[in-house]
Amino acid sequence: MLLKYSVSNFKSIGHDIEFSMFPTTPDIDEKYTKEIQTKAGTWKILKRGAFYGPNASGKSSFIESIDFARDFIVDGSPSGKGTAINQFKGGFEDLDQQSVFQFTFLAEDDQVYEYGFSIDSRQVYEEWLMILTKDGFEPLFERQTDAEEKTKIEIKSKFSYKDPKSRELAELLKETLKEKQKNQLFLYKLYDNGVKRVEPVMEWFRSIQVIFPETEIRFLPIRIRRDMDFQKFISDSLSKMGTGVVGVSAVSEELDFHDFAEKAEFSKEFIQDIEERRQGIISIGGKYYIFGEKQENRMILVQIKFEHKLNSESVEFDLEDESDGTRRLLDLLPMLFAMDKKSRSIYLVDEIDRSLHTKLSKYLLKLFLENSEESNCQIIYTAHDVNLIDLDSFAQDEIWFVEKKLTGETTIKPMSDFDIKGDQDVLKAYLNGRFGAVPVIKGV
Repeated sequence: MLLKYSVSNFKSIGHDIEFSMFPTTPDIDEKYTKEIQTKAGTWKILKRGAFYGPNASGKSSFIESIDFARDFIVDGSPSGKGTAINQFKGGFEDLDQQSVFQFTFLAEDDQVYEYGFSIDSRQVYEEWLMILTKDGFEPLFERQTDAEEKTKIEIKSKFSYKDPKSRELAELLKETLKEKQKNQLFLYKLYDNGVKRVEPVMEWFRSIQVIFPETEIRFLPIRIRRDMDFQKFISDSLSKMGTGVVGVSAVSEELDFHDFAEKAEFSKEFIQDIEERRQGIISIGGKYYIFGEKQENRMILVQIKFEHKLNSESVEFDLEDESDGTRRLLDLLPMLFAMDKKSRSIYLVDEIDRSLHTKLSKYLLKLFLENSEESNCQIIYTAHDVNLIDLDSFAQDEIWFVEKKLTGETTIKPMSDFDIKGDQDVLKAYLNGRFGAVPVIKGV
């Protein structure tokens, strides 16, 4: 579970902003929180977090910052390359040209960690991993780069707790961080070389799933074809939500690769890349094509079919025939499936309300809350639909407002900072500018 996150110098985010999943309201309804046991006692953590604000305020930049950090941590960077960071272009001198990312989280080993790093376009400057003890956070390793750009990594005694071999390997690996690898994170290097001590940390970052409006859920048709329980869940959900869909299925068809490539007008480079890989899966327009050595020049097309009842007759639709709303539900419904005690995913959804009616958005978020009772799953989303700012369905602590200062940098503020009276119409107050984070239309 994500507990806290802070970031600075990324896209529209200039100076440091901090986001927290700790509730500040002492009498918050228990349905909105999950109790976790830590070395420092029992903590309550929110299961949902929401961001509201005008267009171009930086809501997406916040989600993108976590997406960037996750990919940088999990996928690593090729030696000798830069970091591909997209920094704030406002030129604040006190930002020192470095971007900082810091996460506090509960990992799958039920330990609370703090992990962070600072980078510029060329390299990593600082990196640290800490673990919560009854006396507070204690470091596992720390990395520093001095004024002469010499990197020093210190492995702490806590790192070898119950696993002295991990420390030995970590000590060896820190010596191999050469000049061309300064753009790489030490955490990635440890995990990539099988240091078990950092596996829970890396697996936590792998559990972060980001859904942008244009995100295509990977392997969805294949999953529908192979998992009958999942297929039934998607079918029942779409039917229940009034989309007109009464059932979904996945059909397959064998194709000749070269005939298909010619009709699709693939480039010679793309065809050569497929032939060199020999086996794998490619996705084009929501349809999946499976190719492999055993099939030689054949490939299997797998696509979703949607059953509708029209004039009492069953009619099949392709994905491109479905409404934007139905297609958006396909992006979001998988995260609600089979959420149990082992589930620890963190979903970051940009524009959760895109192409959806208010009632559907509320229903999805209500379902998430109910389904996450036994899991450690969380959802953090952005939205424009102000009708979701409803304190009958959402806790004040769940809601955050995003806006830009005159300097052009994004700021965030929790709704809990405002004194809300019991009978106050919060939607009207928001639209009247009571909490900020509303569009300012010149001349109106």
